Amino acid sequence: MTNRRSARFRRYLTSILAIFIVLVLGSAYFLSWPYVIYGPGSAEPVHPRVETAHKLDEKGSFLFTTVSSYSQPNAISLFYAWVNPREDIQTEKAATGGATDYASYRNLLSWMRDSSEANALLAAYGAMKRSIEVKEQGVIVISFLPETKAIASGLHEGDILTKVDGKATLTAEQMASTLSAHKPGDKVRLTGTRGGKPIDVTIPLIQMPGNSKRTGIGFQQSTVLKVTPPDPVKFDFNDVGGPSAGLMMTLEIIAQLTGEDLTRGYRIAGTGTIDEHGTVGQIGGIQYKLMAADKEKADYFLVPYDKEGGLSNWNDAQKTVKDLKLKPKLVPVATLTEALDFVRKLQTK
Repeated sequence: MTNRRSARFRRYLTSILAIFIVLVLGSAYFLSWPYVIYGPGSAEPVHPRVETAHKLDEKGSFLFTTVSSYSQPNAISLFYAWVNPREDIQTEKAATGGATDYASYRNLLSWMRDSSEANALLAAYGAMKRSIEVKEQGVIVISFLPETKAIASGLHEGDILTKVDGKATLTAEQMASTLSAHKPGDKVRLTGTRGGKPIDVTIPLIQMPGNSKRTGIGFQQSTVLKVTPPDPVKFDFNDVGGPSAGLMMTLEIIAQLTGEDLTRGYRIAGTGTIDEHGTVGQIGGIQYKLMAADKEKADYFLVPYDKEGGLSNWNDAQKTVKDLKLKPKLVPVATLTEALDFVRKLQTK
């Protein structure tokens, strides 16, 4: 009798343990967590993604580099990233800079990409000393100040505002001028778009921090520009977020429109934002972009060299190449002019 009970208990125990293991593994696979995993992305040629009416047979390639990001991973992916020295984990809040939600962060990244394309055109045409048409289209919400009351009223990062109380405000300057006629506590109606869809919110204004005594919304903003070049130029970066391909886009635009193969037969990777004046700005995740460039056998890697910003990209790039024994040769660039000078001095392969 005792043996029979013991056998039955063992049989039940085995079944219970099997069910428990299935539940644990299922939870580990199907449940998502509020984190973002970062790792090496891709290093792809810019040439197929920038189309102009000027055909250019490049002997080498300009490579734009990306960071791989995986949001809301499961426990299995988190564990793999934790033990993998080439991946990192951040909370969603840290990864998005504290954005209202992940959708708002994605909208902001989309604008950054579009703005990068516009600035690449402005910088390229400036370097070629050619004119280009520019129109203001609204004001983008980049981030909020701690004092703002706009978040509670429904405004999000990435929203593009075009009117205040029915009056067109297509530039940051126009918006500041309109809001200056109000007092803190006054409510204004803001209209615009969020991810391409109309929005309409009413928010209370605040006295802006500091000694300016200005009335405002309490956010960091920028003017949204539509840039129309005299030449047909099309971009295909819709699967890419953020502004970090700006420098490499600009080099490719100049190469195609001038007919000069600036690659000189080399695989030249790089990263960095670009502004309308050709200043190269720092970006995030340069270590992952270097890993991607190394995998694609890049000869050189253009690194943002921003003295005012503290040279963090340059220092991180040097450390990554040394620690991982990567092969691309690092080239510091602070401006588009410096990048052009470098590639033009390369001896053609």
